[in-house]
Amino acid sequence: MKNFIIMKSSTQAMRAQHIAKSMKINVLYTKRTDKSGCHFGLETDYDPDRLCRMLSLHGIECTRIVRKGDKG
Repeated sequence: MKNFIIMKSSTQAMRAQHIAKSMKINVLYTKRTDKSGCHFGLETDYDPDRLCRMLSLHGIECTRIVRKGDKG
């Protein structure tokens, strides 16, 4: 299981994927649905805190991080 970084929108998630891949970070754009609704974001084995800091330099805000083993 990978870490899941939730973005505000699908457009931001796609931009984040492009930026991460340009930095040679393996990510997968994905959509997840749970009790609170549908969420767009990135799945990655890379350190999610570090990736969010790098993405913030490009104007992309990470809404939430769901770590390995967390539910929801």
